[in-house]
Amino acid sequence: MLPLVALLASGCTSGADPLALVELPASPPLPSFAPLRPTMPNGPTAAEDDYLDTTISAVFRRRAAERSRGFVSAAGVDGYAVCARSPAKGRGVDHALVVLQRRIVEGPVSQVEDDAVILRGSADTRPCRDGSLDWVPVS
Repeated sequence: MLPLVALLASGCTSGADPLALVELPASPPLPSFAPLRPTMPNGPTAAEDDYLDTTISAVFRRRAAERSRGFVSAAGVDGYAVCARSPAKGRGVDHALVVLQRRIVEGPVSQVEDDAVILRGSADTRPCRDGSLDWVPVS
């Protein structure tokens, strides 16, 4: 096989059109690969359960709290959102929406990797006030 410089030089001196398209042979088909890890469940993994319980306990300052059993859909939120609620100090209920930016597969999350977003505004936590959510206690 000739180096590129030699190919260009020979094409220029042979009278061939140097800008002519050359047909390349077809590429062989790509092999199929198995997924790197099993498909993630629709609800939080055990590692996510631990992370969510710890985070929600901190958000509500160790008051009794509950979180949604699974992920919830929230308008304008990218990620995996989980609702949390705790009795307010006065009357009513405080809500929070914890949004994981990525799934947690194993082990604890370091402070460097912790990029969850916690939303507490009334409009942000609207999905958490849906009466059809299944709640589990935060341990």
